[in-house]
Amino acid sequence: MQVRNSIWRVFGILGLFISLQCNAQSNTTVTFYTWRPVDIAVWEEVNRLNLIPSVRIETKSIVRAYYFDATLLNIQNKNADIFLWQPGASNLKTLIERDYIAPYKQDLSHMNAGALAGALGPDGQYYGVPFAVQMQSIMVNNKLARKLGVDRKPATLKELENHFSIIKSAGITPIFFSVSEGWYVSQLMGEVFTAGLLEESFTQGLIDGTQCFNTPQYTQIFDTYKRWLDAGYVNTNAKSATYYDMFTAVSFGNAVMSIEGGWMTSKAEPYYTMDANYEFAFWPIPGKSGKYSAFGDGTFQVAKNSPNLEAAQKVLQFTATKKFAELFAKFAQQLPAYGSKIDMPPGDLNTMATLVAEKSYSVSPFNSYALNRGEPNYNELFRQAIVKLTQKEITPTKASQFIQDGLNSWNYVGSAKCK
Repeated sequence: MQVRNSIWRVFGILGLFISLQCNAQSNTTVTFYTWRPVDIAVWEEVNRLNLIPSVRIETKSIVRAYYFDATLLNIQNKNADIFLWQPGASNLKTLIERDYIAPYKQDLSHMNAGALAGALGPDGQYYGVPFAVQMQSIMVNNKLARKLGVDRKPATLKELENHFSIIKSAGITPIFFSVSEGWYVSQLMGEVFTAGLLEESFTQGLIDGTQCFNTPQYTQIFDTYKRWLDAGYVNTNAKSATYYDMFTAVSFGNAVMSIEGGWMTSKAEPYYTMDANYEFAFWPIPGKSGKYSAFGDGTFQVAKNSPNLEAAQKVLQFTATKKFAELFAKFAQQLPAYGSKIDMPPGDLNTMATLVAEKSYSVSPFNSYALNRGEPNYNELFRQAIVKLTQKEITPTKASQFIQDGLNSWNYVGSAKCK
């Protein structure tokens, strides 16, 4: 009897082993490329919970400096099934022209409008699924601001500049900028100044070509920045300061504010690693709109030539679900692109989600194909204008005309109207 029982145990174990082997063999491994190490934990949890039946995701994280060239090569060699890409039609154009991606035909109406702008191709179709919304705003070292008595959110530019004056009199830099970083100037400074100072309808007119850049309405961006420079509210090394210099200065209390992105509120980022009890406050620039920039950080894309196309498309569809959004918020600790309410614990992420839902700007010159399809494009022109203003080479009026002339040089949509 003992021999017979032992034989049945052996057969039972063997059957279990064969079953596990069959399940393993039936799983398709999808290779996912990202420049964001924070994504790894998200996909590990998806695999652990088996949320996409018969599909496993293998994540490959590449340093951003090499990511785009390396990913294009992997797509070409059929090694990339699904991958992240930068937002905006100008960035997607490269993939579309090489026939590497296809339009996404599923419903995306439940996604955040700001994030969707980053998935819109030059042909007006959506490509891929947006993965994150990064709220961009003035971010405040709130403990330091409270100590100085300037922690009340300003309702007007005058109130904000009164805060600056008090901070400066205490021997501390009111607001820190990193003008040496091109992406920082065009993405963060450009979008946050626009969302705060310009009415959305006017900005949409800039994109449509019905409004002009060389106007007082647009020039107030440069007027405001120059006024802050001249008053000594901006760090004196703004021209050469790096992004690292910026978050170090604010987290250490050498500056009270910066224009920053919500990705820096993660517990893994320097603010909380330098001070576990760090406190953020989030302010828009209080101008005509006084809104927050809701920046679509990029998109998940499926490679058309993927050898695992069906499985990769299942993964892509899953990224547009509420369940993925909740995992993304929990494990990446960033705001997902999902536009409807999700379960989210109290804290910075929850605060930003509320602000984006209630008061986010709906227009993005940075992501606009109409302004960035030619050279020099708007994002580069804005960067150069800020650099020239910082170096005191031009006036605000000339900065606006510089942008207008640059766009007119390639006959952008507004060139016939705006001279």
